[in-house]
Amino acid sequence: MVRFTIAFLLLPFCCLAQSAETYIGVGNTEANIKNYRQAIVDFSKAIEIEPNNAKAYFYRGNAYNNIKDADKAIADYTKAIQYDPNNAFAYMYRANIYNDKGRYNEAIADFDKAIALNPRADMYHYRANAKANMGNHQGAVDDFTKAISLDPRDPSLYEYRGVAKANLKDNEGAIEDFNKAVALDPKNSDLIYYRANSKGNMGDYRGAIADYTVALALNPKNADAVFYRGNAYGNLKNYKAAVADYKATIALNPRMPNLYKYLANALSNNNDKKGALQYFGEAIKRDPNNAELYLYDGLVKYNLNDKQGALADFDKSIELKETSDAFQNRADLKLDMRSFEDAKDDADRAIELDAKNAYAYVSRARANLELKDTTAALADLNQGIKMNPSNDYSYVLLGNIAAGKHQYDAAVGYYNKALSYNGGDSETLLKRAETRLKVNDREGALADYKRIAAIDKDDDNLRDRFVRSMVKAQFYNEGLPLFNTLVSKNPKNANYLIGRGAAKQHTGDLQGAIADYNAALKLDTASSQAYFNRGSAKFDMKDNNGALADIARGIKINDGQEDAYFIRGQIRLAMQNYQGAVDDFNSAIFIDMNNTVAYAWRGLARSLAGDTQRSNLDFNYALKIEPKNPEIYLLRGRARVNQKDTGNACTDFKQAVNLGSKAAAAQVAQYCK
Repeated sequence: MVRFTIAFLLLPFCCLAQSAETYIGVGNTEANIKNYRQAIVDFSKAIEIEPNNAKAYFYRGNAYNNIKDADKAIADYTKAIQYDPNNAFAYMYRANIYNDKGRYNEAIADFDKAIALNPRADMYHYRANAKANMGNHQGAVDDFTKAISLDPRDPSLYEYRGVAKANLKDNEGAIEDFNKAVALDPKNSDLIYYRANSKGNMGDYRGAIADYTVALALNPKNADAVFYRGNAYGNLKNYKAAVADYKATIALNPRMPNLYKYLANALSNNNDKKGALQYFGEAIKRDPNNAELYLYDGLVKYNLNDKQGALADFDKSIELKETSDAFQNRADLKLDMRSFEDAKDDADRAIELDAKNAYAYVSRARANLELKDTTAALADLNQGIKMNPSNDYSYVLLGNIAAGKHQYDAAVGYYNKALSYNGGDSETLLKRAETRLKVNDREGALADYKRIAAIDKDDDNLRDRFVRSMVKAQFYNEGLPLFNTLVSKNPKNANYLIGRGAAKQHTGDLQGAIADYNAALKLDTASSQAYFNRGSAKFDMKDNNGALADIARGIKINDGQEDAYFIRGQIRLAMQNYQGAVDDFNSAIFIDMNNTVAYAWRGLARSLAGDTQRSNLDFNYALKIEPKNPEIYLLRGRARVNQKDTGNACTDFKQAVNLGSKAAAAQVAQYCK
């Protein structure tokens, strides 16, 4: 009993004698079984006993970190560093919290100190993460490289270095890293998924599809992999497979951003336009209050040129839920419907709802251009580019603005930039080709026309403009083999027959030209262009009445096409009906105020009509706009011959020759002896 009493009396004495180290030990035992709150109590008792104990603060900081109390963890790590400035891990753990809180500069400063004290692979790894979060992807690559030198068997280091390289658009380097990571960890589906992304970024869509398929075999629930595989199939124009993947993505993650948009596009391109409408129609029946379904049903109808149906869907989508995307798409539709004020209002609302919607700025810029507010349009385009520098259409619009100001070199630069992001866009290639002609870069223009022909986009409106543009540029010898190929691939396309007819006509095969124009009219009896061109060929065959009859028939079908008046003006000029020619060139200019060659032809007609003063004004204006156009110098030379000014005529003919005109060489031989 005495002994028992002594033992009892001694118990509080033992407790009073507990040291800080004892509480630290007990606290670590609690922490090891994840009883972090009790561990905090124990570490706090250690600090009460020994307020300067760096380890107690450090371990309590770890416990606070484990229960996500970041601020208290930072405070404890700070105290630990105060009492033990050589504790590399205190710096590292505090740095990780700073990184999680987005305080990247503070995180990197702490990682720097940790590495200086104890350089380890994980410290370089974590610092690389912080640098990547700041957008310093090269710094991240450098840190991962250092980490790999310390631990070359860690697949995660290759994985994340690959991601950093991909962010630097070094997809080849990224793939090399992902290959190394896969070799070390072949069952890691994420590695194969990331490699697939890089292959897709490089345009290796088949390789990407193969990797996405392997990644999905390892992890069938990776909705992103299914979605991006669908994108890869779409880029290969395998729209059936793309549609299947997009539908599978919906089953995994129906809220995937842009999912319905891509599905709508794939359905529209799958030669199953009714199927596209049916899919979204049935989806709307199942979920009639889903605003997103109406939005993308509207996009399908928009792609099918059902503008009124698209408008009704966009209206319904906005009625159910106002979103930036819905207003932005309705703005684009209203631009096509030429409701420019309404389009601007919709773009304004899209930006109000999402100030980061770069496309909305582009839509508003288009509206502002139509409303003649170029300053506002430029501001919107620059803002859109700042937010999304890879949006090719922003550069196209800047190119259009520059071309409208006759700043053709600048316009070509903008089109170059647009094509660097979307090299297969036929519309941009056509704009660049026509602008290159303005600066007499015929070689560059021809290269663009050849690329358009190789793409052969299924767009009759584009085909028509491509043919007329190439013929107008007088690429007859160069165009004939292109048109032969296009006609063989598309024998029922009237536009290609018209183009080949023009090439034949101007290379001396008039009968072949007439045959092509006749064939085009059999395919499309309402082709005004075929009538205009056949009229031109008949004129070359000295059948002036037949030529004028064809032009008249074409004008009856379409009186708003400048080619009709341009060709008839030349016919009337040859028939010495100079005032009639002037009237026709006036009409051509009225339709297209930027047709500088029409000004030059009017100048020639006026010179023949004896109106020297206005003839000179026409040529001066045309050359002010296009000082490198050889045809204008050739025509002014002919006008000066008519005015008995042979000396200046020779100067013009020689300048035309210098700019590449073969026709002017004959004029030099005749008049400049």
